[in-house]
Amino acid sequence: MAIAGKNIVESLREVMQDLLVPELKAVKASVDSLRSETKTSLDSLRSETKTSLDSLRSETKTSADALRSEMVLRDDKLELAIRSGLENTAQAIRQLAAKLDDSISIRERLASLEARMPQQ
Repeated sequence: MAIAGKNIVESLREVMQDLLVPELKAVKASVDSLRSETKTSLDSLRSETKTSLDSLRSETKTSADALRSEMVLRDDKLELAIRSGLENTAQAIRQLAAKLDDSISIRERLASLEARMPQQ
């Protein structure tokens, strides 16, 4: 009976190897194929992401440079307007000072003339 049991175990082992080994090999091939496809997809995704990020970086830098240039231009225009306003204000102050000097001079002359006139 021991020999018959051994033959049964051997027969069972052969049947399992005949049925399971090809299936396991097919599953392994399928897993390897999926692994390869996944790696290819990830590599492609990495490449696309890098390209998109590089493009975004470039666009952002271009926009920042354009904004910086516009800010400098506006700053220059604002500075020019402020200087012009200050010059106009200084000129107006000088004109008022000259008029005030003339008014004071006229007032002094008038006071001198009034002092010379006989009192009535």
